[in-house]
Amino acid sequence: MFDRSWLKWLVGLCIGVPASFVLGVNLYIQLPPQSPEPHLESVVGYFAYGSNMNDRYFTRVRGIVRSSSEMASLPDYEVAFNLNGIPSIEPSFANLAPAKGGRAYGVFHRLPAGELERVLGSEGDSYNVRTVTVYLKDGSTAIAKTLISDPSLELPVTPSKRYLGYMHEAALAYDMPPEIIARYNPDQGAYIPVVSELFGAAMHTGVWVFARL
Repeated sequence: MFDRSWLKWLVGLCIGVPASFVLGVNLYIQLPPQSPEPHLESVVGYFAYGSNMNDRYFTRVRGIVRSSSEMASLPDYEVAFNLNGIPSIEPSFANLAPAKGGRAYGVFHRLPAGELERVLGSEGDSYNVRTVTVYLKDGSTAIAKTLISDPSLELPVTPSKRYLGYMHEAALAYDMPPEIIARYNPDQGAYIPVVSELFGAAMHTGVWVFARL
């Protein structure tokens, strides 16, 4: 009789190793964010307004090294969820949209030039790099690079619970205005039990691997 024990072992190995890797990555990114390194040289400004606002995501998932981070805002713009994603699972992503009299809140990261290039290069061709003047919490201003895209959704769509969770965590950590914290409440985000969790784990792992290639 054909002994299938080796085949079962091989199948178990093929499933177990990738699953263990995904689990390990997703446990790793739950650790506290990497601390800033204030003595880095040749730093440039980057204004983040989506998941890159989140220090844990920025440093653990994307592996970015930063000199410092603080809350900032961009006048005459607003954060709009008008970039298309995957319906029901990851419906939309953040973008900056012109809004006269409005104010887009985000995080001003100071990064080494090479790290900024990594961030900009990883976002794909859908975004355009812009140079903007942002306002810091103490009232001073700073020059920053940011990413803006033409909207791909006719009307804004609420993003996933996972995506809003990162933004909400950042809004709390950086003491953003109460209305911004409320807007990013993850409980209102798209979520499908089990499916969203598996997709999120796979997405985190993919970004983690890509960032380190």
